[in-house]
Amino acid sequence: MYRKSILMAICAMIICTALYGYRVQTEQRQIADRLVRLHIVANSDTAQDQDLKLQVRDALLPEISALTARCGSRKEAETVLQQHLPELTALAQRVLRQTGSEQTVTARLSTELFPRREYETFSLPAGSYRTLRITLGEGQGHNWWCVAFPALCTLSASQQEEALEAANFTRAQRDLLTGEDITVELKFKSLELWKQLRQWLQAH
Repeated sequence: MYRKSILMAICAMIICTALYGYRVQTEQRQIADRLVRLHIVANSDTAQDQDLKLQVRDALLPEISALTARCGSRKEAETVLQQHLPELTALAQRVLRQTGSEQTVTARLSTELFPRREYETFSLPAGSYRTLRITLGEGQGHNWWCVAFPALCTLSASQQEEALEAANFTRAQRDLLTGEDITVELKFKSLELWKQLRQWLQAH
């Protein structure tokens, strides 16, 4: 009887975790539908290549912010960024050439899987996101992540709130990203547990 009760309790916990995790995963997908991530990958982990990555980042961020400033949706931002991939590539290439580097630059829009990421004034749950990926050279080094649209990485906390609202994020979604939702830690952890549970179920 005792074992049966324990088993039932465990089953109930699994079901609750699955249901809550599914709900949070839905929220993550809704957020991802409104974002374009930025992913800059260094050639290698040498100090020089990591510094080059940051120089490219500093040159690209203002340009990306200007390009997407008037976009009202992720699709609009993707269209604009796709149209200007050659210019963004050329800008990154100029930065490298000015330092004497012969590394190549590849820029493309794709869908990538990201872990949970916390920034100074906002957080992003783990999941798949449309991404502007800039690869320097062999692309074997540590990378730098942020958000291309809305341009959260170049804005203050108050400006981020305005940018998210302009990009049609709901109040609940804005609170989840900026940490004003008091359950944000639980929600992000539940999403991670839900993904682990799905992987376990698929393996068994």
